[in-house]
Amino acid sequence: MSKYLASIDVGTTNLKINLFHASYEVIATLKYTHKKIVFTAERFEMNMDEIWINVYSGLKQLIAEYQIADLEVILTTAMHSVQLLNSDYSLAGPLLAWADKRGNERISKMRSEQLREQYLRTGTPNHSMNPYFKLLHFQEQLSGSTRIGSLKDSLFYRLTGEWAIDVSNASSSGLYNLSEATWDRESLGSLGISKEQLPTIRPINYCAPAASDLFTSKVTVYIGTSDGISSNYVFNDLEDVAVLSLGTSHAVRVIHEKGQLNHTYQNFAYAIHPEAYLIGLPSNNGADVLAWANKLFNSSFAELNAIILNPPETETIFLPFINGERAPIWEDTAMAHLFKLTRISTRESVLYAIILGMVFNIKQNVDQLAELADFKAIGLVGGGTSLAALPQLIADVLGYTLYIPTMKNAETLGSIAAVKGKTFQMEYKRVHPNENLGYTRLYDKYKETLDEQYK
Repeated sequence: MSKYLASIDVGTTNLKINLFHASYEVIATLKYTHKKIVFTAERFEMNMDEIWINVYSGLKQLIAEYQIADLEVILTTAMHSVQLLNSDYSLAGPLLAWADKRGNERISKMRSEQLREQYLRTGTPNHSMNPYFKLLHFQEQLSGSTRIGSLKDSLFYRLTGEWAIDVSNASSSGLYNLSEATWDRESLGSLGISKEQLPTIRPINYCAPAASDLFTSKVTVYIGTSDGISSNYVFNDLEDVAVLSLGTSHAVRVIHEKGQLNHTYQNFAYAIHPEAYLIGLPSNNGADVLAWANKLFNSSFAELNAIILNPPETETIFLPFINGERAPIWEDTAMAHLFKLTRISTRESVLYAIILGMVFNIKQNVDQLAELADFKAIGLVGGGTSLAALPQLIADVLGYTLYIPTMKNAETLGSIAAVKGKTFQMEYKRVHPNENLGYTRLYDKYKETLDEQYK
């Protein structure tokens, strides 16, 4: 590799740049929080210009500070974004994130067989996160000169002058045909657009030189992959491991040799290369549930940690759908519910029920994924790992050993592993599950309550 490598991870709330030396040791980290987000009940709009300014200025800062003559850049971006562009590649509106719910009304108007065929062709769940349904919502604004873009291809274009998207992000667009490994003709036809209005699909290791007017140093840009794939490749030194990303939301994923699809579960299957697919189940509700509980009860993460370590008796059931829900129920209008409150319920017992509700929701998705692919342990990444007692509770409830990387922001190293085809020997904290702790009874009650509410 060149002397330096910058791994860029652009998520829905912030941007991180890790600078690595030739030995793949992190020598600098830059983080930018997206400030120009428009967030309402229906909208989640990001600002492409803001993201570009931070990427460009961050790279220039690192080049100047470390006097870099030769830099490789790997791009990792969040999935399911939509950025409409004019014919000259200028922006034609905001950048829509997966959490933008416009398009949900189009799903309700489609026949069940149409939805089933759309899912089985593309491997992208029938949900408002799916860019296909957002594009249906904005269909009247699409003309023959409109370019249909995303966060990834817009960034790659600004860095290199080439309009291209990596196969993994193309595959999560709802416009990609899994079996034909190209843009899906039926999806494009129903939108009234052509493949010429979409970026060129490239493999995740595709690279191009940065535009000559951007940097004085030599900079090579790898198109990279998606955030979900980079998280999984952190653990490619382990066998038979699924990966749980626990941040504001959560997702559980495995890399599988086939694009496994289950119409009932609506799991996603996104191409990485011809013999590898990312399959999994995403949820709207992760550690954000705990932050919400702290606000509601004037508690703190320290208090939640103490409750996990010394759990109270509880019969209360909490359905954690404060943000609507994707897997396992796929209901945008879902709401959180507390059940079985009595006069002997305490503040601590209710908080504990909320914590358990979040973990039980994770368990449902893990159990469904286990029906689609074999795995023997779970890798855990994300901000949820910062609550010291939570990983042990997750291991106990799920019944799997957890592997937690000791490296901070390990996902950026996962991007390098995926793109460069490398295997890094990571250091992990291992958390083994305790047995016979009585969670089975509460989990069964949780599932019964869920079934009664969302049959």
